[in-house]
Amino acid sequence: MNTSKNPNLAPCIINEGTIYHKKDMLRALETFESLDYHYIVDGKSVASGCGELIKVFASKNSATMIVNDSVFINVLSFSYLNFKQLDNRRTELELIAESRSLKLTSSINENPMRQIAGETQPTINQFADEETFALLEESETEDED
Repeated sequence: MNTSKNPNLAPCIINEGTIYHKKDMLRALETFESLDYHYIVDGKSVASGCGELIKVFASKNSATMIVNDSVFINVLSFSYLNFKQLDNRRTELELIAESRSLKLTSSINENPMRQIAGETQPTINQFADEETFALLEESETEDED
């Protein structure tokens, strides 16, 4: 929640919140590696399982997919993201669009501090590409208008 009296300050969201900006959604998703997922349509669970986050991107021409336990997330497939920290120190992200959502929970054996320390060493190419950055810049310009 942004309770600042200065509207020019960016929000500061800690451990729980809702994210609408696509760049912030990318950043939140980049913290995941191994995960559990639940795909829900019209309030009914359609699919669930475990997987590895392979790529997070923004593309008008690509789908969000889970294939062979590999998770590819297009932030343009979703309107916003809710996140919260669970009691067991895992994090839950819920990507939401109209009547469907994709709920991701960090794997119980995943240690987020390992990622920060660089032990898992994902490359920037794993999470973004030039198309992603161009589309995100374009959407920010549209938001400002």
